[in-house]
Amino acid sequence: MTRTLAELRQAVEQLIQRQGENAPLAAWIYTKDDVFDYPDGAEVTDDVANKVIESLDQYDHIYTEIFDCIDEELRQMNVIQ
Repeated sequence: MTRTLAELRQAVEQLIQRQGENAPLAAWIYTKDDVFDYPDGAEVTDDVANKVIESLDQYDHIYTEIFDCIDEELRQMNVIQ
């Protein structure tokens, strides 16, 4: 799910209200800076970097992998079978 930084801030503020500011969290945040700093040394424009970040939503396997990891952790804790 791609969002703007303002949308992310709002979502985080809502999570804090619901779960408390000391609730555990796992997050991966990528911004256009990660595209600019790509190790290949490619010259990336601002427009291209934005399009790359926005296209990351097309990679559903990332979400599937995270949920598989959650499932595995729950199985190891014998919460589910």
